[in-house]
Amino acid sequence: MSDWPHSVIQPALLQYIRSHVKQSNWRFTQLEVVHDALARVIQLDPDELCVVSCFIDGQRWYVMTTSRVFGIYRGSRFEFSPLQIRKCTWGDFKQEGRVQIEVAEVQLIGGDKVTMAYEAGFASIAPIYYERFWHTRYPALERG
Repeated sequence: MSDWPHSVIQPALLQYIRSHVKQSNWRFTQLEVVHDALARVIQLDPDELCVVSCFIDGQRWYVMTTSRVFGIYRGSRFEFSPLQIRKCTWGDFKQEGRVQIEVAEVQLIGGDKVTMAYEAGFASIAPIYYERFWHTRYPALERG
């Protein structure tokens, strides 16, 4: 994946996400940057760019980049390409504006299932539209 046009994918992803959000100041979730709590413990690959990161606590966090999704949920590490996603079940993501933590189940094309915690409410738009981008926008994206 090192030949992916990260500099094309990141702005396209961020524009797609931001076109659906009403606000982007959330408690656990950040756009475009690796959460401060993760900055010293994770390292992105050369040219890889952050799109969404979420740090709830040391056992529940994720990073969504221009080429992969990785993190920890209750001691279990996960990492996969967004192109491997078959389906995501996001649970009760609306939460009517209250800050809540919800759990998503990600089904991968090979049959594996990954559980991931995320910030519900308005912040849930970031990971949900990240996932949707790869099915709807990425296939038609002009490569830089």
